[in-house]
Parts: sequence; structure tokens; C-alpha cells
Amino acid sequence: MHTCGCTAMALQWALSWCCLFHLDAAADVSFESHAMNFVQRKAFPRFAPPATVIQYLPSKPWDVHNYLGVVHHKAGFFLAPVWTQVFQTLGAGTSDIGAWQQPCYSSQSCHSPEAPIQFWLDMFSRERAQKARQAVGSKGLRVVGSVRDPVSMIVSAYCYHHHGREMTNRLFAPTARLLMLGPREGLVVVAERMLPLVENMTAAFEQPSNDIFRLDYETVTNSSEGFDQQMERMIDFLFTGLITPEERRKVLKATQVADAHRYLRTDQENDPECEEEVRKYVPSMPADLLGYYHSFQQRLGYAVG
Repeated sequence: MHTCGCTAMALQWALSWCCLFHLDAAADVSFESHAMNFVQRKAFPRFAPPATVIQYLPSKPWDVHNYLGVVHHKAGFFLAPVWTQVFQTLGAGTSDIGAWQQPCYSSQSCHSPEAPIQFWLDMFSRERAQKARQAVGSKGLRVVGSVRDPVSMIVSAYCYHHHGREMTNRLFAPTARLLMLGPREGLVVVAERMLPLVENMTAAFEQPSNDIFRLDYETVTNSSEGFDQQMERMIDFLFTGLITPEERRKVLKATQVADAHRYLRTDQENDPECEEEVRKYVPSMPADLLGYYHSFQQRLGYAVG
């Protein structure tokens, strides 16, 4: 036991009090717990102990909902780094985040299918959305997906692969063929291979849904202002009532890593001149194939042609 002398000011305030402390092994317990045992030499009344403070520990958002980020080839892979940044900023660990793609290339691209936060590449469809809803039940689902003009998707894909990007992509196997095909033939090959993906994207996002948020690729990539506007809407869709204003500010800041106007990512960029040239060949595609893509444009609200 340690005895401490009282100061002159303490003598004036406490009428010759002296305080003795019993320090036990739990002396580092918080003040609110009152784990310290205070002993007074005289039985003078002291301030009443504060009421017990009950600390509310809010659940993480993924304890409330399951989250699914989705993208189809060339509809905006910027969503992948955004998705990771958002949830890691909120404290999600490795075991909280899963990923899957079709086809599955490696354990890095396909893992943790039971995690409450998922990112899917080339897999999402209206049917899979319904299965995901049924799987989570009353917990609820929040889906975010990037949507792009379907004709721009195939034009971009041709230029991307014609310049030797993603040579192992099985969607266009043998991918080396696209290195040799000119835009007239190559665009048709790309449009045929991507037809199921674009149909899935169109069917999943053509009608509004309370649990699905559509990110507009053109708005996101056109300017930093458009990027920020879309990110704010997305974050509010995902987390309203589930995060604090300070967390919201941090999350929005974290998303900016994917804004190409702030941080140019040359590995993801196409040559604009290539896309402009290839687009001239779109009207020469077979009429039935072109009809599908015009239908996709119309269903998603893009100008046809």
C-alpha cells in the first residue's frame, strides 16, 4: 500500500483528506469500469461515481448486408481497386473479402466464396442476382456494377487485345489471332465472343432495383467531378446509416485511387486513335450481330448506332 501526502490546495478543498490506493493487477482497466479500489482514511463523502457508461459497438456493414461488386469485360475494371479500397478502409480483413471470375485462372482470382464481401468478374447475370438474394436471405444484398455502352465495349476490347494485352485471356483464345486480324474481322470475333457477357450485363442492369446500383462508366471516366459524384452516390447506397460521417469522408477519399484523371494508369488505357478508327467498322458487322448490340444499347438507355 502506498500513502500519498495531500497538497495544500487539497487540504483547503477536502478538509485534511488523505488518500490511499490499493493497486491490484487490474490497475490498467478503464476509468469507467471502476476496477480500482479507492480507500479513504476518513469517511467524508466524495463525489458520486459516474453512471456506468455503456459503449455501443456498431456492427460492421458486412454484418448487416452482403456486398457484391461486379464487372464485365471492358465495362470498367476501375471498380476492382475501388471495391478493395472501400472495404479495407472500413476495416475489412482478408477473410472478409472474396473474389470469383469466369473462367477461374488461379487461387488469387477465385477464393473465399463464403466471404460477405465479394467481387465477381464476367459472372453476374439476372439469374445469379436472384440466387445471391436467396442465399443471403433476410440479411439482404447490396450489388454495385459498372455499365458501359455495349458498342464501346467491343471496340475497346478489340484495341486492347489487338495491342497484346491479356494474352492469356481465354475468352478470345487463341488470343494471338487478334494480333493479326484487322478491325473488320477482329471486331466481329470480339463481338461474337462477348455476346453472352454483354447480354448478362444488359439483363441485370436494364431495370432499376432497390438492391442494385448501376455505376455509369462514361460519367466515372469523363472527369474527376463525375467520378466523385458517382462515388458519393455509390457509398450512400452501400452504407447509409451504417457508417459515421468521418468514415464516409475517409472512404470517399480512398476511392480516388481509381480516378484516371487524378492518377493516370497507362496499363489500362487504350489508344483513342485506335478506338476512333475501329468504330468506323461497326456498321459493317453482320446485320444480326449488330442488331443484338443495338438492342443492348437501347435497353440500357444509350443512343443506338
